[in-house]
Amino acid sequence: MLGEFLEISLATPDMLRSLEFYRKLGFTAAPASDGRPHPYAVFTDGRLYLGLHQRGDEVHGLSFVLPELRRHVEGFEALGLEFVLRDIGPHQFNQLGFRDPDGNRVSVVEARTYSPVHAAHVESTLCGYFLEYRLPVDDVKASARFWESLGLIVENGENGDSAQASWGGINLGLTRAGRRARPTLVFASPNLDAAHALLEMRGLEPHNETGAIRVATPEGLDLLLQAEDN
Repeated sequence: MLGEFLEISLATPDMLRSLEFYRKLGFTAAPASDGRPHPYAVFTDGRLYLGLHQRGDEVHGLSFVLPELRRHVEGFEALGLEFVLRDIGPHQFNQLGFRDPDGNRVSVVEARTYSPVHAAHVESTLCGYFLEYRLPVDDVKASARFWESLGLIVENGENGDSAQASWGGINLGLTRAGRRARPTLVFASPNLDAAHALLEMRGLEPHNETGAIRVATPEGLDLLLQAEDN
């Protein structure tokens, strides 16, 4: 129902700082359109696309692209969603915005806002292989129902404290956590010791955890690099 996954959209208060951060990690810039009303840039590791938005609402989220969006509005309305953005009309760039049960923004636009980068033109990053975008949630079951209603495939964890929702290139890790927990980009790293040394060399302040490295992003998220055998 959501269409094709487009990007994890990150609201940045300082675009230049964010650009420098992802370049130091080794992410590749993707050609972005100039149709946004605010500064916008996109970075990729060939699997994950991050859209950096310098705008006032300061809410992170996920964006999907659904051609002929006007024809699908009734279907979204039938789910009882409360729109925070409903910009639909003829001869314009149509888009919808709403929030998940934990306040994360979900955006649906009718056309791509960047050009994908061919894998042959993407360098390896310091992070490793992208696994999931981990979201702290208050009620795992409610969050799973929300994403399932939008067409994602949900697999529940064994103990009920987590679930994974997947669709078209994005894996969402839904994990019960306290209100101070932050969304986390989770990667599998082939060599944590080497990754730590390079992150430290580039001034990115890595913090060791048991079998993992954590790095804070300028947008208020975490990067978590796990050993590949975790």
